[in-house]
Amino acid sequence: MRRYLVFGLALVLVAGLLAVGVLVWHRSHRTPLEQALHAVPAGSERISFTDWSVVRQRTDVRLGSDPSDSRIEEFADKAYDRDLTAASSIDEAAVAMHKIFGFGPVNAQWEAFTQSKEGAAMVLKVADGADFDVLADNLRTAGYERPEDDDGVWKGGIDLVAQLDPSLSPEVQYVVLLEDQGLVVTSDQAGYAGTAAKAAAGDADSAASDDGVTDLADPLGEVANALLWTGDFACDDLAMSKADQNDQDQAKQLVQRAGGVTPLAGLAMAMLPDRTLRVVEHFEDSERARKNLRPRAKLAVGDAPGRGVSFADDFELTASRSSGTNVVLDLEPREKTGYVLSALYDGPVLFATC
Repeated sequence: MRRYLVFGLALVLVAGLLAVGVLVWHRSHRTPLEQALHAVPAGSERISFTDWSVVRQRTDVRLGSDPSDSRIEEFADKAYDRDLTAASSIDEAAVAMHKIFGFGPVNAQWEAFTQSKEGAAMVLKVADGADFDVLADNLRTAGYERPEDDDGVWKGGIDLVAQLDPSLSPEVQYVVLLEDQGLVVTSDQAGYAGTAAKAAAGDADSAASDDGVTDLADPLGEVANALLWTGDFACDDLAMSKADQNDQDQAKQLVQRAGGVTPLAGLAMAMLPDRTLRVVEHFEDSERARKNLRPRAKLAVGDAPGRGVSFADDFELTASRSSGTNVVLDLEPREKTGYVLSALYDGPVLFATC
């Protein structure tokens, strides 16, 4: 009996170690986008993601550890021209961020900007090995009020930020340094900076825990930048109701000819490193996804009422499929330069209609 008990306990121990090992493996093999979704707060309605490591590779500007202002501006201009910064909230302040804070587009791994009914926040994954004592000294020198706790909110305010540099976003008024996670969290509200920091530190639910968010992001894979609308928020943010009545009437006819659609339960658009635009449309179940595949594909390469162009003028549909509860569309830009993602992140967008 004793032998069986020892054997049973050994099996339980091995099973526990395997479970922990699997969890650690999954966490260490998350894509940068997946890392970001585990770091922004639950309830996020729109999440904008930029992989700054990819952006720097694609622009091929030699920045070094302490680049000059002109070199940073060259990098920012190239990234903008190639539409690699469409989802960023800090791209226009790259010089100021580096000079004042020591973190930003020049050396960050990735950036996520999240918007919800409760507030907006930015979460930045800083460079490996970043010295958080230096980052704290930078904030103190800039005039931010130091918190009592190391992971508390550094208080700046709109007047301080405006005084520091006009290019800085209001979202950097309040800052939290999370050294253990290698993250910086900022917001234009002190309270929401603290709320977002709890999620980033793993002490509160993240967007990855919201229904459908992980399923929506999985097909995107490795991306340069991305925008995700969770739940039915895309139905509001990209709605055809933003177009005039004639365009709305045309849109209804186009949807009927395509075979009709059902409402979205989530939407993601991302630019892959090779400039392919990948669109993921999430539905309540796989049956709805299958039924929406053909109509959504037709709408993605047809007329674009309310935008003055046809989607087919800008993109070629190279692949379309339903995968579980998603419809996945790959659109190849017809031009090697120009704006891929930023051309579509504001409504009205017919293929995102509900």
